[in-house]
Amino acid sequence: MSDIKIFVTHTPNRNTMRIDNPLFYNVIAGSCYQKKDVPAGVYCDDEGDNISEKNKSYCELTTQYWAWKNQKADYYGFCHYRRFFSFHDGKLPEDDWGTITYPAMNAQVMKELGIDEQTMRAYIENYDFLIAEGIETKTLRAKSVYDHYDKAPELHIEDVKTLLNIIEEKYPDLSETAEEFFDGHKFYPCNMFIMKAELFEQYSAMLFDILEEFEKRTDMSRYSREGYRTTGHLGERMTGIFYQYLCKKGGYKLGELQIALIQNAEAEVQIEKVPDKDTVPVVLAANQKYVPILFTCAQSIVNQASDAREYEIFIFHTDIDAESQKLFVDNLERSNIHITFVNVTSKVSGYRLEAKEHITTETFYRFLILDILKAYPKVLYLDCDMIIMRDVAELYDTDLGNTLIGAALDPDFTGQCNGANTETKKYCDKVLKLKDCFRYFQAGVLLLNVQELNKTITVEKLLEMSDTGIYKYSDQDILNVVCEDRVTYIDMAWNMLTDCNHSRWHDVIKFAPYYIMDAYEEARKHPYIIHYAGFLKPWMKPDEDFGYEFWKVARTTLFYEKILSDMQNEFAWHISYDMCGKKNRKHSKYRELQREKMRDKLKEILPRGSKLRTFARNIYYATK
Repeated sequence: MSDIKIFVTHTPNRNTMRIDNPLFYNVIAGSCYQKKDVPAGVYCDDEGDNISEKNKSYCELTTQYWAWKNQKADYYGFCHYRRFFSFHDGKLPEDDWGTITYPAMNAQVMKELGIDEQTMRAYIENYDFLIAEGIETKTLRAKSVYDHYDKAPELHIEDVKTLLNIIEEKYPDLSETAEEFFDGHKFYPCNMFIMKAELFEQYSAMLFDILEEFEKRTDMSRYSREGYRTTGHLGERMTGIFYQYLCKKGGYKLGELQIALIQNAEAEVQIEKVPDKDTVPVVLAANQKYVPILFTCAQSIVNQASDAREYEIFIFHTDIDAESQKLFVDNLERSNIHITFVNVTSKVSGYRLEAKEHITTETFYRFLILDILKAYPKVLYLDCDMIIMRDVAELYDTDLGNTLIGAALDPDFTGQCNGANTETKKYCDKVLKLKDCFRYFQAGVLLLNVQELNKTITVEKLLEMSDTGIYKYSDQDILNVVCEDRVTYIDMAWNMLTDCNHSRWHDVIKFAPYYIMDAYEEARKHPYIIHYAGFLKPWMKPDEDFGYEFWKVARTTLFYEKILSDMQNEFAWHISYDMCGKKNRKHSKYRELQREKMRDKLKEILPRGSKLRTFARNIYYATK
């Protein structure tokens, strides 16, 4: 059995995905720049004979050098944490750039790509040299490989000429092939290959000799950051040159493999076991566009938190960037409050998860709590369009017994069922098939009995139900179906729905059974959690019901100006389009109406002829 080592290069100081496969060896390229702790089982390219400090110019080639000098194998391979070879038996669909693209890596993707030891070993051992499949330069909008390099905005074509001169001087047997390669129409990307040891030894000795000579002859001191990576760019071309050289020489079994690109390659966060029973785990979910609102909600949780309790705030997402994450940690964490961002891309990829109306896709992420936070007996989930007015630890301490979930009755849904919208009652009877529609709960605030839920249903089943597309209120409907008859009903003050557009109370909620209406009116007197559920929010329309409580918190956050700017530029409507995938017909008419109302309000605040109006006008035109 051959000793096959495929080195997967990782970027320093990033928590990137690592595949559990005995043929993969994870290595940090440029690990001399690593400041964070090195994860267990990960190699560093600054050990032994190395050029790790050259990573900024050599890129991932520092890993190749380290492997060449310090590792023994029968086959040497190289790929990246975001790019892997496909060992699929046949051609998989590619994008316009010749790449198989996946949103995240998961078991299904690995199966499709044939990324398992048996499949990979059977394929590799049948070849002397495997390389990333060549891309026609016309796909890259270039006439040739040379032209493709010339068109790169921060690279210098003179460097290619220097490379060719060095090859001609030091390796004349390779010179003709090198010229043909650059004049040719096929580019082999990404410095990805798998070679038998004897070829790898030959290639590495030649490659690093040439690149060392190139750096002696070239002054890159004034190159841009990308330009300074020229050595790596030239090394990438050298792989193609060597491959074509062996093709011409003959006598070797050579092959090309498709490349799979993993769009989100963040490592899954491993949630440690619960520290103690006093810890309050809270889950929020949002996307990058919703970060200012998410932060405001999180700030309100922190404001009400007790010094006597520990709080773990988990934020489920697929796209919140590192800069935003740092702002949360730096500004909201306390000695007893910890914030962890959990990228769930790999968990939800493969499912459509199409939310309806104004509801966002992130609403489905609460299902993942059963898997990601299964070490916790209970977990509190909160929508992020909320302001928290009371310590959530009090809600968390609710005894659920053997019920599956703790939630508040939904006065909006029950009002619809009781006369406001007869179609909702029909939907409840025919689709949801609930025994009692007036026991329907609102899912914006949920205390999940994780252990009992995991005995009852799986995350996969919940996501499959979501994929059916039959549920009007998405995950909320699903949870009502799954948890029927096993609900602990909490005080509606813990999930007080606002009077959206100042019409929900009159048009819908007043139709609810009297005891639900009574509970709703009582909750409004002293709400513990204000939930701005509905298509209008205070950051869209400032005078929304209980909007002042949102702005009271928002103006204390570092996102206050951003929220104001977004509102002014009607960014809220764009969020609606992006999240819902379709336009709400009410928006255009409503938007103009609100403009008129705002103009009238400004006339009251800033009367004609006043100094304040003149001052405001001057500022307005100065910033236009």
